[in-house]
Amino acid sequence: MTSRRDWPPIDRAQVSDLLEGIPSGRFLITSRFGDHRSAAIVRWVQQAAVHPPMVVVAIEKGQALSPIIRDSRNFALCRVMDDDPLVERIFQVMPELGRDPFLGLPHMSTPSLCPVPLRAQWWLDCEMVRYLDIEADHEMYIAGVHHAGRLEHGEAVHRRVARAPAKKASAKRPLKKRSH
Repeated sequence: MTSRRDWPPIDRAQVSDLLEGIPSGRFLITSRFGDHRSAAIVRWVQQAAVHPPMVVVAIEKGQALSPIIRDSRNFALCRVMDDDPLVERIFQVMPELGRDPFLGLPHMSTPSLCPVPLRAQWWLDCEMVRYLDIEADHEMYIAGVHHAGRLEHGEAVHRRVARAPAKKASAKRPLKKRSH
């Protein structure tokens, strides 16, 4: 019996029309760790869970952003317009490690301090729960969504992702003073 690893991969041209039917869009994934900030344009984002809300993002390997995400364990996922020339010009080429692409670009920060360009339509503030290095030209990040917001006419509208109600704490006894 032949294992799947022995099967040759199909030529993308043979299935490109089928693969293009998978939902995609133009997203910017951003992160910050210490003084380092970076971002990358991504096309493949998918909701991974409902309770708690989670997403999976595939980004091209070799990005200067990857070690920043892995060190901070946080990233922001921003939906940007498909035809935004400024986003294209700034983020299409992979920023070098140490070069801050947000200098001079109007942006806000999420609660986890990830930058979000004010040109974004909406954003999700995410905490990485899994990193997958697959045998391909992309790597995957699975993350829980903790905050979200929509940018309307340059104003940020912030939402906190609702959590399950906490259990009521039992009444605690008062602390006794220690005698020395």
